[in-house]
Amino acid sequence: MNENERIKKVIESEELTSKQFAIEIGIQPSTISNIVKGRNKPSLEVMQKTLGRFRTLSSEWLILGVGSMYRQKSDSQQPTLFDIRPETGSLSEDLAAHDDVNPAYNPQPKQRRAGQELPIENRTERKVQKVVVFYDDGTYEEVCR
Repeated sequence: MNENERIKKVIESEELTSKQFAIEIGIQPSTISNIVKGRNKPSLEVMQKTLGRFRTLSSEWLILGVGSMYRQKSDSQQPTLFDIRPETGSLSEDLAAHDDVNPAYNPQPKQRRAGQELPIENRTERKVQKVVVFYDDGTYEEVCR
């Protein structure tokens, strides 16, 4: 199964028309039409937008044709900045809540010299300078301190 056929299979599986699919991933309907008809191969941008919109799709399946179409629950991604739970409504609270899930999250980053951790009193404080919020309609907003 080639890339064009896999895109067609995603459209069918999600029970969308080609035009609805194009709108969902934020590209021109004519682009999808050309892919579905086999005139063009899907670009990297089309593949990225498809994976970004349909997050349960397996990237290996979509890009390489390997494995199953959808990721298994055990393959699910760690929480991201876009997975803010409505009950908290706060990014910092949400990230803190996932501290046990994401071991890479560390509210006090370690600064090291030659493999050594600096004493706490020598650590410099880091502050957020800019936050960019991306919306599902393809727009974004910069929030600066």
